Amino acid sequence: MVRVDKTPLHQVIIGAVPGDAIADQAFLIRRWLREMGFASEIFAEFVHPALTNQVRPVATCHPAPGEHRLIYHHSIGSPVAERLMALPLRLVMIYHNITPVEFLVSVDAALAQQMEDGRRQLLALRAHTELALADSPYNERDLHAAGFERTGVLPIALHEKNYQFPPNNELIVRYKGSGPRLLFVGRLVPNKKQDDLIRLLYYYKRIEPDARLLLVGDPWVPSYARFLGGLAVRLGLGDAVYMIGHVSQQDLVTYYKLADVYVSMSEHEGFGKPLVESMYLGLPVLAYAATAVPDTLGEAGVLFHKKDYAVIAEMAHLLVREKELRTRIIARQREQAQHFLEPAVHGIWKKHLEFILGVV
Repeated sequence: MVRVDKTPLHQVIIGAVPGDAIADQAFLIRRWLREMGFASEIFAEFVHPALTNQVRPVATCHPAPGEHRLIYHHSIGSPVAERLMALPLRLVMIYHNITPVEFLVSVDAALAQQMEDGRRQLLALRAHTELALADSPYNERDLHAAGFERTGVLPIALHEKNYQFPPNNELIVRYKGSGPRLLFVGRLVPNKKQDDLIRLLYYYKRIEPDARLLLVGDPWVPSYARFLGGLAVRLGLGDAVYMIGHVSQQDLVTYYKLADVYVSMSEHEGFGKPLVESMYLGLPVLAYAATAVPDTLGEAGVLFHKKDYAVIAEMAHLLVREKELRTRIIARQREQAQHFLEPAVHGIWKKHLEFILGVV
C-alpha cells in the first residue's frame, strides 16, 4: 500500500451526532484514511457536545496547500453544499438519499423545505463531483436519475467492536415477561411509518395479547411523535407501545438482543442500518419491501409487499414461535450481514480510492 505523506483528504457532514449512521461512517472512513497516511478531519455544520473534540465546525474548513479533493456526505439541504461548491476542490460525494417531501410537507414545512433544497443541490453538485458513491444500489439508481455518470456503491459498514457490549441488565429486567417484543429502530418521522407498526401491534395482540412494541429513535418531528402517542391510546395500546428515544450504544445492542423480531413498515430507506444490525445480532427481520430495503436484506429476512396487518401479524407470530423457521432465517441473515462488516466494506472503499487517486 502506497503511503501518501499527510496529503489532506477531509470529510464534511451536516450533523455530527453520536450513533448517527452517517457520522459513524465518516468516523470509520477517517480512520481508514489516517491509517493510509492521509491528513483527515471531519467537519460538520452541527456538532453534538459529546463530539466537539472529534469534529470541527464547518466554518473552519479551508483548503490547504496540496489539497485537491473533499469528501461530502449529502442527505439534506444545507448551506454547507453551497459553501463546498464555491471552493476550488473536486468533490467525492457519498449520497445517503433524501427523504421525499411528500412525507413531511403536512407535518414539518421547514424540514420538507430542507429536503427540497437537498434535491435541488444534488443536481447542482453534479458539476463539482468527481465520483458519487451511494450507500445502496437503490441510492445509486437515484444518482443515475439525477444525471450522475461516475458512480459506485459504498455500503454503510458495521464496526464489530461497537456490537460486543454486554447487555444492560436493567433493561432486561424492565422488559422481562412472557409476551413477545417487536422492535423498530429509527427516527420518529412519517416516512418510517411507526404509525403502521402501532396498527400492526393492534392486530398482533389478537394472537399474542401480551405483545409489546419498542420504538427506539429520536422524535425528529414532534407533531408526528405526538400523533403516535395519541394513536396508541386510541387503539388501547398505551401500555404496550414504548417510545424510547435516543439510547447509548450499549442499550441499543441490548434492545436488539431482548427483542423477538425486528419489524419495519418504513416506506423510505436509503440504506437501513438497523436491518444490518438486526441480521448481525441474530434478530429475525420482517420488513416492507420499499426503496433500499430489498437491496440491504438481499435474500435474507422476510419481505412483504402489501400492508395487510392481519397477515403480517401472522408472519410475525411464525417468526417468534416457530423455532426451526426462526433458526433458518437467522442463519441466512448472519451470512448477509457479512457483506456489511468493516473488512468487506473497507475493501470496496480501497477500490474506489484507487479509482480516484491511484494510490492503493
